[in-house]
Amino acid sequence: MKNTILVGLALLFLRGLVVAQTGLALPPDLEGRIPWDLTTLATAPDFEWVNRTDSVWSLIYTGEEYEGKVTEVFAYYASPATLGEKKPGSGEFPGIVLVHGGGGTAFRIWAQEWAERGYAAIAMDLSGNQPLPTEQQDNPWGSKSTRLAAGGPRQDDVHKFFRLDEAITSQWQFHSVSNIIRAHSLIRSFPEINPDKTAITGISWGGYLTNLVAGVDQRFNAAVPVYGAGYLHEGSAWDNQFDSLGADATQRWVELWDPSRYVAHARVPMLFINGTNDFAYFVENWQKTANLAHNAQYAMIPELKHSHLHGAEPGEIYRFISTILEDKNDFNSSIKLKQKGSQVRYSIAPVPKEVYLAYTADDKRSPERDWQLIPLDKAKGKVTIPSDARLWYIYWVDESENRRSGEVLSN
Repeated sequence: MKNTILVGLALLFLRGLVVAQTGLALPPDLEGRIPWDLTTLATAPDFEWVNRTDSVWSLIYTGEEYEGKVTEVFAYYASPATLGEKKPGSGEFPGIVLVHGGGGTAFRIWAQEWAERGYAAIAMDLSGNQPLPTEQQDNPWGSKSTRLAAGGPRQDDVHKFFRLDEAITSQWQFHSVSNIIRAHSLIRSFPEINPDKTAITGISWGGYLTNLVAGVDQRFNAAVPVYGAGYLHEGSAWDNQFDSLGADATQRWVELWDPSRYVAHARVPMLFINGTNDFAYFVENWQKTANLAHNAQYAMIPELKHSHLHGAEPGEIYRFISTILEDKNDFNSSIKLKQKGSQVRYSIAPVPKEVYLAYTADDKRSPERDWQLIPLDKAKGKVTIPSDARLWYIYWVDESENRRSGEVLSN
């Protein structure tokens, strides 16, 4: 027994040493199972500029080895300096890592939008591709791309779900998490960036990955997963994929790659954003994921549409991040609830502009539910939950126009 305790203490000491040296650490139950080299990931990768003549620059950096060769990753980079708005100073700009979702690529417009807000932004491709030039896209958020000669695994179902019997290094999540962390290490090395002020946000599968990365890379100051959540095997757009895997393989996938295995290890402040009728990430599983985080706030937005455009659009993302990184005061409201039976008392501070009860009486599949939004008298601070409500939450809009929510609860 004594030897077991000593071994456990030694492992904790070594793990703490790794975190102190690199700022990275795997969740304890994944240590030794996923072969990320944390020391390498914490170091800026080799890279070369592809284009620095535009206001948004492009580059290629080194990724993991895949199928016997070292991979390359394409990324856009922009800052107030590349836009010509400011001269690069020493450690002047906060940094942000932008993670696209399924069917997406590195989005030039996304990096530009954050640069216009005063950030140094990097948006990488996680499909082994390079986006076509803007003039060849159908719209600013177009995802047309071409394969890189040294690209990593494609972002398809085969590589996301059906390579469990192959090496972990053949799986999309292994490369994607690595390449996100490498992008973070890269921009932290740029002299114009303050490496102690960085954030990450991702959309859909990018939100899913943001949850994974937040549980490994402790160097971020803020994280905002949009849509993406865990417990996918309990109900999501990928039910058919899990049915095809079968129970045993599904359990292995969950143990390795479900966000529920990572989020509890995150220490960074997180804002979880989703929509009541999201077709991919269901309400209950989203809330269960968010509840695992040690420092979480919620924005369950009624009928938020699902796309890269709609996922990047909420002003709550910027205001949450800027409140943390830039000491602003645009995202500071909070709620307290006390429930006794169907009677609920709540207090929101500061006093918001609008308050609602959001609830659904449907027992349909999550995306198909009808949600009711009932205005509340914010001065009273109390509400009776309808007897037929299956799920409900308090939803409010604060003075900074942030759409916020309390925990989604069952009745």
